[in-house]
Amino acid sequence: MRKFFATDTAVKILSIIAAIVMWLYVMNEQNPQVTYVIRDVPVKLLNLDESKFALKENPSEFTVNVKVKGRRSLVADLKPSDLNAEVNMRGRMEGDNLIRVDVATPSNVEFIDVSPREVMVTLDAIIEEQMPIVVDVAGIPAQGFAADKPLTKPQAVVVKGPRSMVNAVKKVSTRIDISDKNSTVVSTLPIRVFDAQNKEQKAITFRPDVAEVTVPIVPVRNVQVLPNIRGNPPEGYIIRDVRTDPPAITMTGSKDVLNALQSVNTEPINIEGRTSTLSDDVKLILPKGITTFDEEIQSARVTVEIERLATITVNITSDEILILDIPSELKAELEHKEILLTVNGPESIIDKANKNMIKLNVDIAGLTEGEHLIKVRADISRPYRIIQIEPGEIRVTLRNLSQ
Repeated sequence: MRKFFATDTAVKILSIIAAIVMWLYVMNEQNPQVTYVIRDVPVKLLNLDESKFALKENPSEFTVNVKVKGRRSLVADLKPSDLNAEVNMRGRMEGDNLIRVDVATPSNVEFIDVSPREVMVTLDAIIEEQMPIVVDVAGIPAQGFAADKPLTKPQAVVVKGPRSMVNAVKKVSTRIDISDKNSTVVSTLPIRVFDAQNKEQKAITFRPDVAEVTVPIVPVRNVQVLPNIRGNPPEGYIIRDVRTDPPAITMTGSKDVLNALQSVNTEPINIEGRTSTLSDDVKLILPKGITTFDEEIQSARVTVEIERLATITVNITSDEILILDIPSELKAELEHKEILLTVNGPESIIDKANKNMIKLNVDIAGLTEGEHLIKVRADISRPYRIIQIEPGEIRVTLRNLSQ
């Protein structure tokens, strides 16, 4: 044994052992084992079938804190990107999925723990939905023309994307300008999608992304609707008012026929013997070659108000009588007299009749110098009627202007 330790081999072996012991001592004292937490390590989402699902959250939101153990020199400089944290998305379903986080560390670094150990991943199913294209028509056609209902080819698009995004789409539209146009406009235009707040949704996909838009521009004319009233109320009753809804209507058709068209009539409305108000939808009688611009409007509601007659008397002095057609070489004077007028009208408004509604006049055209007894004429606005003027005549004196 003494001989062995006296040899060079023994000396070498002992030197190696001493060196190892010294290295272990230095490592434990100068570069010891430590536990360290690397924060905000990104989590990779593996095996997600993107043809069926989409993440509701931003992938960058998935991070974990990883606790590791190793020599200080190895773990002190570890960065989040040096670690591999991942979750397996294979076989997951739409909605919330609580999934274990697996962590891999570099060699010579021991994995201790991860927080959180599971992450909640919410998946949205990828769906497709067909939605109609709405055409936003801008501008006003040339005078005498109007834009008919726009047509698109195709009529709808297929919107594809996460369910929540597709459900948020409330409008698929394109826009066309028809300012000052007097003939049909055809154009291929881009399509856009919008949410309920009219905000464009650029992240969603749809097909096709363009559409051919056709806007017929047709000649039009607004004409009055004339109710065709047949018959009369019985004695003691009066038509207070006649109303049509709509009072006027837009027509389209041949330009020549439209230019000559002033009004359209309704079918007859019989009020013979009626003592109360009548209101009914009555079909329009349209000339040949003419249609309503709005094809849904083929009738008008006609209301005929019928009331009991009432009578009132109104006094007017002759000073308020207008003298018409005075010969150029003569001057005219009316005798001073009070005129009593008997007025009838609807019972509900008869008390509103007054002299300001009545216009009195006498016509002296062709008369010569001297005194004349002339008929008094009177007018009053509907629905009132003047049924008697007392006196019915008044004396007019014509004198030469030189007198």
